[in-house]
Amino acid sequence: MIPVLLLVCVGGLMHAVRSYTGGLEGGAELAFGYLLLAAFLTGKVLSRFGLPKLTGYLLAGIASGAGLGFITKDMTHSLKVVSDLAICVLALQAGSELNLKRLRPIMPTLRSMTLFAVVGAQVLIAAALFVLGPILGLLPFFKTMDLTQMLAVCFVIAVALSAQSPAVMMALLAETGAEGPLSQVMLGSVVLADFVVLLVFSAASTVTSAVIGGGVDVIEAALSVAWELLGSVVFGIAVGMLIGRYLISIKRGASLFAVLVCVVVAEIGTNIRLDSLIVMLAAGIWLENFSKANAHDLMHGFESAQLPVFLVFFALAGSKIDLEQLYLAIVPVLVIVATRAASFYMGSKIACARTGAAPVVTKYAWFGLVPQSGLALALATLVRETFPSFGEQAATVVFGVVATNEVIAPVVLRLMILRSGEAGKRAAVPLGH
Repeated sequence: MIPVLLLVCVGGLMHAVRSYTGGLEGGAELAFGYLLLAAFLTGKVLSRFGLPKLTGYLLAGIASGAGLGFITKDMTHSLKVVSDLAICVLALQAGSELNLKRLRPIMPTLRSMTLFAVVGAQVLIAAALFVLGPILGLLPFFKTMDLTQMLAVCFVIAVALSAQSPAVMMALLAETGAEGPLSQVMLGSVVLADFVVLLVFSAASTVTSAVIGGGVDVIEAALSVAWELLGSVVFGIAVGMLIGRYLISIKRGASLFAVLVCVVVAEIGTNIRLDSLIVMLAAGIWLENFSKANAHDLMHGFESAQLPVFLVFFALAGSKIDLEQLYLAIVPVLVIVATRAASFYMGSKIACARTGAAPVVTKYAWFGLVPQSGLALALATLVRETFPSFGEQAATVVFGVVATNEVIAPVVLRLMILRSGEAGKRAAVPLGH
């Protein structure tokens, strides 16, 4: 009862401040504090009903943004550094969880899941978009395109829709304290899948721009993609070596140093056309597998520092959801959500059958690919900015699918992790405590 009363008080105070000041545009500090408290309290309330705290963070953002109008676009733009920092921290954690020696026995499963589930989902989602748009006319932005343009646009949107969420996976594994074959496959599959999605999206957007008539130099674009991917990996290895040397030589304050490195990478990465997610993922993999430093000590220290950033990150993700646009595109959104989940289910079943995966992996691993968050939102934004002729309407559909999966998928995924029997098998500080 107390968390509910506190939540009402926080909302009332935010409304009062907004009323007296005539708006809060640019109030980044106030928005950060409000989202921090609102997300924390909402997560506490939902956890008492057996729901993931993560869902509470997202719902707090939805209510604060589209629902109550407390969080404006100016505020979300001002707090972009928080989102970028959270992605870097999550990527560093995800990389440090990928011990290549431990993953070697399940690598055939991961490769097969990437091929049959992720790439297969891209093809099936593209087919669903073609049926919804050119054939049924439920997506009006296809009306002015010829067949080649339709196919290219369907595929680039499908690639954006196929993105996963290491952020959600890491948050739920931390909350449940899960450890075991299923947890390893789920985490490994979403990290590998997101790397493949980034690679395919870069290539697909280049081809689509050329087909639409954007006058893109294909060779120059290919070199840009190669720099973004390979350059990010090389830079990430250098960052991992830096953090590893600090852990070995100084040790004290290692978590704070790593967070500061994440801030630097988040700030300068986009300016030199590097992908912060890949940079910190490579850094974490280097720390875990090739450095003499103890990456687990660093990650344990992260657990207390990451909570405020995660709370605001997921709340911000929820605040960007436009409920009105979601309602208008509800039929295509629901069809794509169902197609996407079915594609992952069938592809994962095929992959697990081909590689002889453990029964618990065969039964539950497919759903680890369903949740969406930061990368999907980022790709939706790229679609909107890269293709002005249809990007706004296409982004609405992508945002709608992401919103649906953000709210529903964490609840189901948490239930599957609990049913798998792996929850509580590692020492972890659950998010929100």
